Formats: sequence, structure tokens, C-alpha cells
Amino acid sequence: MAKIKFCGAAQTVTGSSHLITLDDGTKILLDCGLYQGNEDKYDNFNRQWEFDPSEIDYMILSHAHIDHSGRIPKLSKDGYKGDIICTSATRDLASIMLMDSAYIQEKDVVYLNKRKERLGLKPVEALYTIEDARNCMDQFIGIGYNRWYRINDDLSVRFRDSGHILGSASVTVRIKKEEGYYKYIGFTGDIGRPDRPILRDPVPMDDVDYLICESTYGGKSHGGIPDNKQELLDVIHHTCVEKRGKLIIPAFSVGTDTRDRIHVGPARNRR
Repeated sequence: MAKIKFCGAAQTVTGSSHLITLDDGTKILLDCGLYQGNEDKYDNFNRQWEFDPSEIDYMILSHAHIDHSGRIPKLSKDGYKGDIICTSATRDLASIMLMDSAYIQEKDVVYLNKRKERLGLKPVEALYTIEDARNCMDQFIGIGYNRWYRINDDLSVRFRDSGHILGSASVTVRIKKEEGYYKYIGFTGDIGRPDRPILRDPVPMDDVDYLICESTYGGKSHGGIPDNKQELLDVIHHTCVEKRGKLIIPAFSVGTDTRDRIHVGPARNRR
């Protein structure tokens, strides 16, 4: 029915990218994330492809976090000409985040090439530029939750709110096999937690025949809101009252994703 190739976020956390090839040769890319980390074996991950970008027919984006969207400008620059389908809020966030990521790529390369020049080494190019990030936004199509979006006569997609960040979604791909008969492939994207104070609870996915599921925290048990609040109160009391110290709380610009290392090749930076 289809072949699935895991092109990122397999045996590592970041760089989410999954390629589905249907029986008729149609190729669908689920996410196109930037690898963020320090593992030597992934040194060239962000500069190489497990497929030919020009051969991809459609791209579907689950949400805007850079480890899921961060290589889209390079995908477009390297030959992908199709649509990038996501929720409307994800498109809005991506327009900001990919520009920011491109700015970091350009600054990293300036710093890295100064070091290479001193060592007599060949300079490298940025993974992509601000112009590349701006250009790829023309390919984005934003749609709402809970409705089937027709990609072509045999292919549709539906997003459900996954409760992770603004615009985040689980993805259900519906493939028409014959009149009245369909196959369904599901992709969870990153799944949020219920009963959060700001984000809506995750919405259950459609029933599917095949499921690609994130499992980053699959072996861990999260505490509930009462535990979180009491834990924070205990830290504040211990630090500020008992020890009369100062409490520093790191805050991320988008959501609460703690996997914040960006890896652009030889250069490493923190966002």
C-alpha cells in the first residue's frame, strides 16, 4: 500500500522527517526538521538528504518547532516545488521562526569561516539564507482543524489539535484505493499534555491503518498540574525565602520545547 522511510528523528530526538511513497509513486514528506544536538554521527545530517527534494510531490507539516520545520528553506532551495500543507497558525509561526533560524545560519557561518580562515581551511556556505526562508513561505498552505483537505483526487489530509504548541496538529492522510474504500496513515507529530493552563487538550486522532508515533517521553510519567504547582512553589520558597537567593527561570520563545540546540553542520549554537 505504501512504503515509509524514516529520514530523521529515528534513534535520535530531533530532525523529524518521514517519507511516504504510495503505490502509484506519489511521495509525501511528513515534516522536514533540523537536527539539533551534538552527536558526531549526525554532523552532516542537516546538509544531506535521504531523498531527492525535487521528487517530493507534497509536504505536510505537523507544527512549527524547528526540529520539525527547520530544513524547509533548504528543501525548497534544493528543488522542492510543491505545496507545504499545515494549519494556518503553523504557517504564521513558521514565517517568523524560519526567518529567525535563517538569521542564525548566516551568523553561524560568519563565525565559523573566520575560524576556518585562520586555520587555512575552506569556507562553508550557510545551510540557507534569510532570502531562502522568505521564498519558501510562498509554498505554504494554511488550513483549519477537523476538515478534510483534498490534495488530489485520491489523497486528502485532516489535522487535529495535538495540544503541543499554537497550531500543532496530528496528521491523518486518507488514500483512496477504490470507490468507497480508503486507507489511512496517521502521524502524531508531537503530542501535548491534557489539563494545561493555556493550551487546549489534545484531540483524539482518526482511526488509522498505520500510525507513525512520537515516543520521546514514552517511557516517562508526567506529574499533573497540582504536582507541578507545588513543586514550583517549593523551589521558590527554598531559593527565595529560606536561602534568600534569586530564582532564574529559563523561558523559550515558542512553547516549552527543551530540545533547543541547533546544529547547522560544523558550527554549533544555542537559540
